[in-house]
Amino acid sequence: MGGDFMPENPVKGALEALKLRDDIHIVLVGQQAAIDALDCGWSKHPRMSFVEADDVITMDDAPVDAYRKKKASSIHVGLQLLKDKAVDGFISAGNTGAVMTAATFILGRIKTIERPAIGTILPGNTGPVLMLDMGSTVDCKPTHLNQFAVMGHFFAQDVLDIPNPRVGLLNIGEEVEKGDQVTQEAHELLAANATIRFVGNVEGKYVLNGHADVVVCDGFVGNNLLKFGEGIVQVFFDFFKQEIKGFRATLGALLMAPVLRKLKARYHQDNYGSAPLLGVNGVVFISHGSSSELAMCNGILNVAHAIETDMIDEITEAVGSA
Repeated sequence: MGGDFMPENPVKGALEALKLRDDIHIVLVGQQAAIDALDCGWSKHPRMSFVEADDVITMDDAPVDAYRKKKASSIHVGLQLLKDKAVDGFISAGNTGAVMTAATFILGRIKTIERPAIGTILPGNTGPVLMLDMGSTVDCKPTHLNQFAVMGHFFAQDVLDIPNPRVGLLNIGEEVEKGDQVTQEAHELLAANATIRFVGNVEGKYVLNGHADVVVCDGFVGNNLLKFGEGIVQVFFDFFKQEIKGFRATLGALLMAPVLRKLKARYHQDNYGSAPLLGVNGVVFISHGSSSELAMCNGILNVAHAIETDMIDEITEAVGSA
């Protein structure tokens, strides 16, 4: 029941996911009256079921207040199903803070994990790049960044299918001595971490250029970098809309249309679908509030992939041994 286009896009995205995977079962959690009003035939699907949740958490609700006062929300009920092992994974396009807070309280953190992290899959020149944290932990310690690296390593390996992923630390320069005290101490920890393949510091301009498969940073920097990138993309497309005037410009745009479609296909967020909340004791993914049907479908497929590769067990074992 969360997101800008609920419940239509989550439900229709779920139906599309069932077409692509014949080995998954999807449980819808929300208000049945609202879902029935879609008239999309969900109730007739043999691999789709439903659990009622009367409350709705809005994007304006404070996360802690939502957790305390809206126990019958789709977020709370769905995460409780995950804790009770009635389902194997959870995904929501709702209030990110509410999902993170409820997941931490209901599922708990993986043993020895100090802070959870939100990962975002970015479209790099040579393949996807996982960046974390994107906003869950604003003030990070070096040990937090070290744990983010381990969690990011296993997500990239198990869900993105990147063997032995390269892990980099976002910094203001490539040299070892660059950065503030936190990043310098984090560099030492990452260099000594035998679980990961650490490739050193990565400057912001190289995040998408194939220097690393996983890039680690604190939530304050990561969230601002993500939103700046979203703004740049919007400025780019607005510029073309404003400047394509007259016969020659229009003709040029028509000739460039195939290339622009490829550009959109590579860099559009719908192709990645959802971001993992790593560090909690369960497979939890968060989708953008404006997620389309395609984004929800791909987000659900990410959840299924994380479940079948035992990502949580691998992270738990690796962080525990470290």
